[in-house]
Amino acid sequence: MNKSLFTERILIKTAQAIRSGQKPFDKERLIDEITTDCFADEKERESWRPIVAQRIELLLTDEGTFISHIRNACRFCEEGRRRCTHVCPTDAIIHTEDGVTIDWNRCIECGRCVDGCISGAIVARSDFARVASLLMHGDEQPVYAILAPAFVGQFGKQVSPSKLKGALLQLGFNGVYEVAMAADIITSREAEELVERFHRGDKFMITSCCCPAFMRLVEKTKPALVELISRSVSPMIALGRLLKAREDCKVVFIGPCVAKKAEARRPELQDAVDCVLTFKETETLFKAAEVDISSIGEDVPMEDASYDGRIYARTEGVTTAIVRAVQRIDPIIEVNAVHGDGIKECMTLLKLVEQGKLAANFMEGMGCEGGCVGGPGTIIPREEGRRNVNSFAKTSSAVSALDNHKAERWMLELGSKVDLTTGRQAGTKPVEAQR
Repeated sequence: MNKSLFTERILIKTAQAIRSGQKPFDKERLIDEITTDCFADEKERESWRPIVAQRIELLLTDEGTFISHIRNACRFCEEGRRRCTHVCPTDAIIHTEDGVTIDWNRCIECGRCVDGCISGAIVARSDFARVASLLMHGDEQPVYAILAPAFVGQFGKQVSPSKLKGALLQLGFNGVYEVAMAADIITSREAEELVERFHRGDKFMITSCCCPAFMRLVEKTKPALVELISRSVSPMIALGRLLKAREDCKVVFIGPCVAKKAEARRPELQDAVDCVLTFKETETLFKAAEVDISSIGEDVPMEDASYDGRIYARTEGVTTAIVRAVQRIDPIIEVNAVHGDGIKECMTLLKLVEQGKLAANFMEGMGCEGGCVGGPGTIIPREEGRRNVNSFAKTSSAVSALDNHKAERWMLELGSKVDLTTGRQAGTKPVEAQR
């Protein structure tokens, strides 16, 4: 079985059924169509029917755990491969005689197991069906797409940011915004916070509130270090809150990250973003709606963010942005930064921080190797993604986040109406995410 084709057919067929307005929803017919498309052998089709049924049910329900395990599908994994175990950076997946179990005390919701599972047995909760439904009723309430900085080139070499924006508008979104604009806003806030902390005598600060997997890593494995993390929300949450402060609307985040799905559901953050789609899910949504991105014109430019906001998508980008802003705010402060490129490196650095042995005063943590361009929801290789992000960033009219006048206008208009902090104060324990 081709896992990618299998997952794609489930998403496409379900989205098409929703868009058709089919009532009542004929799930059995949907299962027949999907199994017929994916499996030639009748016995194989019958064997996979209950698994397809569970996958569809997970698409249609908004309840349950962030990550689900379909036990029946595990039997289709070749004996001894157990790739899900090997890709999990925190050893949260355990194989026993009874099958696979997930240790939630170790799980940081990074989504690597979802991407690594070869049989489709481990599935992240998806907002795919809900987004398809929202776009059908966009005339009732505006629905906005907000694009993670890693989006550049994900949908094909010939698909420019302008074409992608036009395709999303054609899909039914009422507007499209770069999350990188909110990254500019958060850069300014984190730079100011770093200056404030250092002037009061703090010797170390951790950033990357933009990476929920890294945040969960600190909370679960090094809770004593939580107070060192910047108190700003992620750019995704910031932009969601700003849009909702402007008007009553729905916000859909589109990005490379499975962990963002869990972040959007956290009790203290769930007011900001209604749905989260990966790039892979979004590509399938285009196919379901038969939107030909290559045929879209170039008349809807992307001009929301600075160079520094756009390079949040790759490792060291956040550091570059914040250090540049700090140098503008207080040139006397010398930032000696390190970065963790992937969970394993982050774990090593956090241990050194805990022991007081890290020769640095600032740390960036990226849960995925390469940064967001290496996320499990990406379509292209991370090195290609990094090159695309850097090239697009160079087209920005502003270099520093502090020079993004569009972001400045948004904050002047809406800043007083939104809280862009996590609400976490020094010494407080993290709020657990909902399951």
